[in-house]
Amino acid sequence: MKRFIIRIGLFFVLLLAFDRVIGYALQYMSDNARGGYLGHQNYILKECKDDILIFGSSRAIHHYNAPMIQDSLKVSCYNCGQDGEGIIMYYGWWQLIKQNYSPKVIIYEVFPPYDVEKGDNAKHLGWLKLIYDNKGIQQEFEDIDPKEKYKMLSLMYRYNSRFHQILLDYIHPVHSINRGYLPVYKELDTLQIRRDGAEETGDYKEIEMDTLKFKYLERILTELDDTKMVFILSPTWYGKNEQDLTSLRNLAMHNNCDFYDFTTDSSFVHHSDFFYDGYHLNSKGADKYTQKVVELLRSIVSNNSLE
Repeated sequence: MKRFIIRIGLFFVLLLAFDRVIGYALQYMSDNARGGYLGHQNYILKECKDDILIFGSSRAIHHYNAPMIQDSLKVSCYNCGQDGEGIIMYYGWWQLIKQNYSPKVIIYEVFPPYDVEKGDNAKHLGWLKLIYDNKGIQQEFEDIDPKEKYKMLSLMYRYNSRFHQILLDYIHPVHSINRGYLPVYKELDTLQIRRDGAEETGDYKEIEMDTLKFKYLERILTELDDTKMVFILSPTWYGKNEQDLTSLRNLAMHNNCDFYDFTTDSSFVHHSDFFYDGYHLNSKGADKYTQKVVELLRSIVSNNSLE
């Protein structure tokens, strides 16, 4: 019996040692990524001091040509967009960004499923696991899933969902991200989109608001200090905004934030050469759209003395 207990104890000691060795190795590669998505995150959270930041999902990273904004307005700009992410991740990122500096302007590209609509918030914790030990992050895990704090005792668990990405970005980054902007050069398959997409009705679809997402939106607005927040919905091929975003519009108005909706902009609606699917602009569309954003930003840049 004694020998059995010793073996069990030795097994757990070896398991813990294995977890720590692999975990610290993954942490090192993550912190020292040569580029790609990990290099993108490291720059945003550790080095970024740019005047204008862009937050949002894939509709941010593919729609906002940060180099064009930077060159047009003569101010620094970085696109912090991240595929499949919204306010859950960005509120965590903001906890680290605000410790480093205060950007002058944040453009927030709104995508309702990730920013206001009720859904599985735990799936947005993936990138935050990599920065779990930083101030403000652990409370977010507690808000979303209190059981996660026990899983986070394992260093390997923190990195396992990003294992392949960590190796790629440390050894040989695949994605070339220019000031955070990632253009897409594909063209739209109009036959496919008409089969897959519903016809537009012009009606708003009621959504079930996610109280936690909305709480983080409210919090981030109260923590901005001198930063100007601008909420934007960029164009869609369908030419409609299916969700009723009255609550978000009211929140923006109450906090003196601008709110712009380009989803029905006639210069983009059903212009297939500007899109690669129904909700994402290709590089040609992104350039045209960014020109519109630049004009919106001119007065904001002037009023906030960025030049």
